[in-house]
Amino acid sequence: MWESLYSRVQAGVKKKGRLASGLFAAMVRVSAAYRRYRRRYLGRFPVYAPEPWWRALQRRVPALAGMIVLYPLYKLAMKKLALVQQRFGGRLRLAISGGGTLATYLEEWIDAVGIRIVNAYGMTECSPSIAGRGLNCRVYGTVGPPVPLTEIRIASEEGEILPPGREGLIEVRGPQVTRGYYRDEEETARSFTEDGFFRTGDLGRMTLSGELVITGRAKEIIVLASGENIDPTRIENAISMFPFIQDAVLVGQDKKGLGALLIPNIDELREYARQRFSDLKEEGEELLTNSRVLDHIRHEMNRLLHPRQGFKSYEKLQGIAFLAKEFKLGEELTNTLKKKRHVIEQKYRQVINDLLH
Repeated sequence: MWESLYSRVQAGVKKKGRLASGLFAAMVRVSAAYRRYRRRYLGRFPVYAPEPWWRALQRRVPALAGMIVLYPLYKLAMKKLALVQQRFGGRLRLAISGGGTLATYLEEWIDAVGIRIVNAYGMTECSPSIAGRGLNCRVYGTVGPPVPLTEIRIASEEGEILPPGREGLIEVRGPQVTRGYYRDEEETARSFTEDGFFRTGDLGRMTLSGELVITGRAKEIIVLASGENIDPTRIENAISMFPFIQDAVLVGQDKKGLGALLIPNIDELREYARQRFSDLKEEGEELLTNSRVLDHIRHEMNRLLHPRQGFKSYEKLQGIAFLAKEFKLGEELTNTLKKKRHVIEQKYRQVINDLLH
């Protein structure tokens, strides 16, 4: 839903012309930068290890300077961005996101336009809440502390309980957690530890102050032929910020490199291609296989997947392919709209092999 609303706002701004679109983008950048400085000054980013006072001072002084410089522009930007808040009804105080990972760019955008996002984490087996970044939590980039009466811990694959900052498997115990799977003792035994913690299958780490940061899904890790482990969700979220991408699936298990299967918004793709290739004649489905367009888009996506943004050197796309059909509920998607990766990989095996031969 948030991706859809983001796309509609962006499309509406684009219709007003290049100048209006550029001014809007600049205001969002100013607001995002000011809020980033303010969080750094107030210590509202995740902390995984004790920080000496002088290091805190090194962080706070430049952050305060950035706030002072940007404050006049920020106040102006917020007056203009109030129009976006009107598009959300005008009285929206909190915005809740759950059921899947909220892409970083989307979370920053919603925050920049002045809407407080409540990022929550849960699953069906936990009825469904586990943690949430409500009004009692100001640590950005987390899904907040556990809900009342709930314990969260991070464990290694060998069962060792890990300290704050270490990534591992998220395990949960609380009154809302199911006691087991109906008539499936084998799956129940596999899903619980001896002391009653439920193995969520998600990867994460805890902050020093007790907030949870989700880093990926253990069962969805892609392992390249060279042995590198890659969490697909971060890359999929990054490349989905292009307005002509409705959905993306990262592929590359046991291959030498990564590829992406993309579901296009054909109208946005046509406009994107028209602005960048004045001599392009294809407009319909032929656009999906145009090698010049594909190479350009792959290059732009790889610019996003840069080490400066926290990506590894091997987390680059070797190839991309647009799919003519959207993913369907009950086929490539579960009833909760999660992607069935094994089904997608099986269905498009030939496409993947051609991309990553």
